[in-house]
Amino acid sequence: MNIYVLCPDHNAPSGGIKKLYRHVDVLNRNGFEAWILHRKRGFRCTWFANTTRIDTYARAIAAIVRDQESYLVFPEIYGPEIGEYAPGVKKVIFNQSGYYTFAGYSLDPRELDSPYLSPDVIAALVVSEDTRAYLAYAFPGLAIHRLRNGIDPQLFGFAEPKRPQIAFMPGKNDEDIIQVINLLKFRGALAGYTLAPIAGRSEAEVAAILGQSLIFLSFGVQEGFALPPAEAMACGCIVVGYDGMGGREFLRAPLAYPVPAKDVVRFAQIVEQVLALHRRQPQVLATQARQAAEFIRATYAPAHEEHDIVAFWDALRRGLATTNRRLMSGSADQP
Repeated sequence: MNIYVLCPDHNAPSGGIKKLYRHVDVLNRNGFEAWILHRKRGFRCTWFANTTRIDTYARAIAAIVRDQESYLVFPEIYGPEIGEYAPGVKKVIFNQSGYYTFAGYSLDPRELDSPYLSPDVIAALVVSEDTRAYLAYAFPGLAIHRLRNGIDPQLFGFAEPKRPQIAFMPGKNDEDIIQVINLLKFRGALAGYTLAPIAGRSEAEVAAILGQSLIFLSFGVQEGFALPPAEAMACGCIVVGYDGMGGREFLRAPLAYPVPAKDVVRFAQIVEQVLALHRRQPQVLATQARQAAEFIRATYAPAHEEHDIVAFWDALRRGLATTNRRLMSGSADQP
């Protein structure tokens, strides 16, 4: 069995791309033959440390088509074009955000073609219960397997003491970031605290900033899993903000401070309350941060992710998913 995972030639921080590389690493470590496929010859993501096995789509496609035991894995962002690649080759869609599923589709109710309905597509992989529910609703006959995301405790580990620092990630939903920060700024709530926007940083630099920060503000509105706030919780940040839907399984009270999506006034109010609590009773927040970090470490351990990846591909290797398209839908333990 040869497994080829298509990946965009995009060398900027992206949790989804990091997980594609991780998927291939896990497979090769467990006796499978797997590659990341890039378009550009010699391309490799360098913003996080990796020695992942790489090949190019153009070089590998002939072997893929000849080998009946080859599988192509597509991120959901390839959209309806997935069906145009290598007809007849077995495929798996790795959907890390249900909210990208229909990007590129038309609004014509007569157009009902989708790779998710193709006989070439054996199953879909997802990384949250939110995306599982999304795909199960859209495509009731689709086999769906849940992978628990793994967060490396060696990199994103609990750290203290904290600086009076508030971290966030620009680039998504910047209009809300501007509103929330300015609401707090003009109320004087940020006095004594510094802001740490995280953009264009390596994975190690992101982990270092989160390890220093007291608070992380989460602004993702539609996220398949919401990896940044989970990594922030693992580092001991108090997380305030939007759960992105996919993050509802961990960004919840009493571990964090969820805010209704797009409610910028409520967002600012909760941040102000957390800062006031930090000034009065810092140990309360410190205890809460430690409990949240312990939850993330236990629930999203790399060993869980590895188990789920290997279980899925081992079932395919034994031919189970091809005999019953629904068989894989039970998959991993729930968080």
